[in-house]
Formats: sequence, C-alpha cells, structure tokens
Amino acid sequence: MVFIGQWRRISEEVSTRPTSSSYIWGGRTSPIPFVVFHAIHYLRLISPLQWIKFVVRRRMSARPTTNLRPDFPSAFTEWYFLSVLALTLCLYLTRAPSHPALLTLEWVLLIEANVWIFYYLLLRGFLETRYTIFHPAEYLLTFPIVLASVATLAALITGRPINELLVDAVGNPQKGDAVGVGVAVASLFYLGVAISVVLSSHPGIKTRSPQNLVIIGAGDVTINRTLPGLLALGYDRDDILVVTADEATQGDRATIERRAARLLVAPPDQVLRTSLRERSPTVIASPTAAHFGQVTQLADAGVPFAVEKPIVWSRAEREILRAQPSLMANGFALSYYSLEKALPLTYIMNPLPVYRRFLISEPASLIRSTELAAARETLGDLVSARVELLEGVSRSPRGQQRLWTELPGTLRPFVETTVHPLLVIRHVTGEAAPRWDSCVIGRYAPRAREILDATGQEIAPTWIEAHGTIGDARISMRVGKYVPDALTRRQASFEFTHGGITCDFDARTATVVVGGETLGTVGIGGGSLRTNYAVLMSMFIEFSLNGWGAVRFDDLPRQLDALDWWDDLCSRVEAVGVPCHSYENAPPDAPATPL
Repeated sequence: MVFIGQWRRISEEVSTRPTSSSYIWGGRTSPIPFVVFHAIHYLRLISPLQWIKFVVRRRMSARPTTNLRPDFPSAFTEWYFLSVLALTLCLYLTRAPSHPALLTLEWVLLIEANVWIFYYLLLRGFLETRYTIFHPAEYLLTFPIVLASVATLAALITGRPINELLVDAVGNPQKGDAVGVGVAVASLFYLGVAISVVLSSHPGIKTRSPQNLVIIGAGDVTINRTLPGLLALGYDRDDILVVTADEATQGDRATIERRAARLLVAPPDQVLRTSLRERSPTVIASPTAAHFGQVTQLADAGVPFAVEKPIVWSRAEREILRAQPSLMANGFALSYYSLEKALPLTYIMNPLPVYRRFLISEPASLIRSTELAAARETLGDLVSARVELLEGVSRSPRGQQRLWTELPGTLRPFVETTVHPLLVIRHVTGEAAPRWDSCVIGRYAPRAREILDATGQEIAPTWIEAHGTIGDARISMRVGKYVPDALTRRQASFEFTHGGITCDFDARTATVVVGGETLGTVGIGGGSLRTNYAVLMSMFIEFSLNGWGAVRFDDLPRQLDALDWWDDLCSRVEAVGVPCHSYENAPPDAPATPL
C-alpha cells in the first residue's frame, strides 16, 4: 500500500491528472473527454521527457514561479527534441540494422512526439487553466522540430524512404496502401495543429466558470450541514469533491462517500492543491487555525471561496483582513445564524434585495420594503437585547468529534458557538462595541472528565451568561452546550421604545410587535430552503457565479466586529479571574462575577 501511494504521488508529478471539472459537465461525467484526457495522462507516463522534467523540477523546487509547480525551461525541451531528431537522422542515414530494443525505443519516441503535439498544442488549455509559457513563439518554433522527428521515426519504423512518406503526406498514397492512407490522414491532423498554433493568439470560445464545488474539511459541518444543503439545491455526488487531511476519521470518510460526495484524502499541507488545480468554488470548512493561510492562497489564485465561522482565529489576522480588502474580494464569510436561521431579523435590519427571495411574511404585504421600513422606524430606539443559544447533549460534541473546538481549556475556543449570538446582536445594535458588566461561566463535568482521561487536557468552558451595555441599551447572552433537553432553546428578543422583535431560530422567524400589536412575522420560505445550509449555500453559489454585484451581502464586516467583542470579553474574564463552575444536570446557578 505504501508503494502504491508513493507511485500515485510520483505519477501525478510526472503527468498532470485531469481535473474533474474538465470532464464533468452539467453534473454528469462526459465519456469522450474522460477517456481522451485520461488516455493522454497515462501515455505521458512513458515519455522520457516527462521523467526528465520530474527530476529537474525536484531539483528546482525552491525557485519562485508563477505556476503551481517549478518551471521547466523551454530550452531543455528544445534541446531534447533536437537530440531526438539528431539521433533518428543518424539511424536513418546510417541504415542501422533493426533490433527489437531499438524498434521499441523508436515506438516510444514516436508516441511521445505525437502525445506532445496533441497535449501541448491542442488540449493543455482545457486541462491546466493557469499554465503559462515563456514566450508566444515557444510552441510555434518547437513544433517543426517535433514534426521532423515524427517523420524520421515513421520512416524508420515503416522502412520507407522519407520522400515516399512525403508523397503520402500530401495526399497521394498508392491505391490499396494502408500505411500511405494512414500517413495522409495523419498529415491532415498535423495541418490542423499547425493552423491552431499560428492562430493561438486569438481569444477562443468563452466557457462558463466551473460549477463543481470543492469542500476543504470532512467534519461535522460538512457532513450534517454543507452537503445536505447542496443536495437540497440540486447538486449531486459528481458535483462535489471533499478534500480532507489524513487525520479525518474513517467514519466521517465513509459517511461522505456513501452520502453525497467524492472524497480525496491528502496530507494537511496539500489539501488546498486540489482547489488551486480545479479552479472550482471552494468551501473552507477546516479547523479555524488553518483558515487564514487557506484564505490568502485562494485569494491570490482568484478562486471564489467561502469560509466557515469564525473566519480567522486572532485579532491580528482580522486586522489584516480589514486592511487588505482584496483578501476577501473573492471570499464569502459564512454565518449560519445571521444569514439563515436569523435571516428574517437580518433582513428587517438590513433589507438587501438578495435576501428577499428567501423570505416570506404573514401578512404577505409585510415583506415589502416600504412597509417593513416604516415598521422599523416606528419601533424607536433599542432598549434591550437578549439572545439565548442553549444546545442539548445530543447536539454537542461527542468523543473526538470537533475536539479542536474545545481545546485549549480557556474561554476563547468557545467562540465557535458564541459568535452566533454576538453576530445577531451586532446586526441590531450597529458598530459600537459592548461594555461588559458581569458574567458566569461553566464547564460540563462529564465531558470534561471524558476529555481529561483521553487527552490529559482540560476542555474550554461550555457555558457562559454575559451582561453588558451598548450605549443606553442593555444586552445579554446565554450560550451553553450539554444542556438538558428540557432547557434547550434558540431564540432572541429585542425591546425597543415602541415595540419589539422576537426571533425563533429553530422556526427561522422574526415577529414584529409595535404599540402592543403584532404587525406580522417574516420567515424563511418552504421547500428545499428549510434544509440546513440551503439558504447559505445558495447565497455563496450566487456570489461564486455572478460576483458581489452592487453591494456585498455576506457578513464579513459584522463578523470581524463580533469576534473583536468576544476577544474583549475573554480578556476581561482573564483579567478579573472569573471562576469556572462545574455543572452536570443543570447549568450553573451561581452569582455573576462583576467585570
């Protein structure tokens, strides 16, 4: 198995394997390009030139380049084919006696020359969308040398003089001469190649951007949210490629292969190579610590991508994203709550047209922008905001599942869950940062013991209740995992001077009350939109195909602010030394610690 794995890696460096987007069109594998592209891939493995390239690139791996792999100087290719031509001419002129080994070499060189013509002069642009050459004349000047080698090799193999082959090539083979007819047909192919090379500066036929998707990471979010959402939108197994590191569990791999997607397992430092080669829209669902490096690589390559929350781990990385907008010009910041479960609230506060098509209202007139804007203005100023996100044991991490979200044992990793209520609050309150007054934090004892026994490490807190103010408004959030099922809830309430808005995140609704009267409810539409992540993935696909349009519609700036708020709260907790209370059957019932 080790040998097979090593051979596979080496062979892919010797001959580029076709990307799935080159033969999967419209969600189905097209047989003709599949066979042709893979045949070229395997035929190139017998090319001596390709193995020379492999050795040279290994030695030049440290040299900077604009390509995905080290450059192979065109001079080397030219000298190689000049050497082949010189060798074949010597054999032809000396009339060297035929030998099985020599005949085998001649056939290998003939196949190599024809594959080089077919691949580099015709097919390469379909398979390697980012390739570059050193000069526009590179192939134009090399082609005659390769063609001369083909003619000489054909003369050696068939035993015919070159002048007779030339007569065949111009379309005058002898009647009944099968070899001559074959040469005449081949000459038409070479004529077509010559015309193509001469005209290679024209722009060619425009093709649509790849509509396959690459997902980086094979964890819980990919399996239980991203894949079901894509399937609900009409994607099928051949449209989706999941790339994961070797440490992905066998159970996760089996689930993906069985349920919805092709799976590729790669070393951690190589998982992004597939996205860079495929040039397909990519969803980053890897651990948060890996996000920033993956974002910068995809941004540099110009590949449209989406990145799971939290978008990055540290404040320094967030500042870079703010200072360098180009890093996320092709990137979509995913947010499961504010752009799906709480999308009705998001639309009420930020009525972007792109959100409207996912929503319905009761009464139907409420969703109209003028009526909704009037209701929002009538509410007045914010008085208080309260968000609760309490998850039961069945929806909390188990075993080694998502363990990276619970380590190390400080409060900061809990951001994987707390980012949701903070983002919801940020949508309503605006940019001003909260002033945190007090909080209670806790840790679920059974889970803490389980991970301590398994890893020797303490897990992060699994409960927090925090209170503070933003301007004159009171804010509070309660976030917990491993909560008894009877206490689970996912909801929010916002009180204004003349009314309020209540959100049910499970029902995906927001109800507006003004002056004691219910104006109506805004909610997510029915059908496939009710599937987890269907709305979120639909937004990302819209962006990946058509760009941002006039306005950015993801949650990037607000998510960066919400993550700063969390860092501020964690810093206050650490500075004050807030105790972490253990709990088992119910969340901690302890007095809040002033901050």
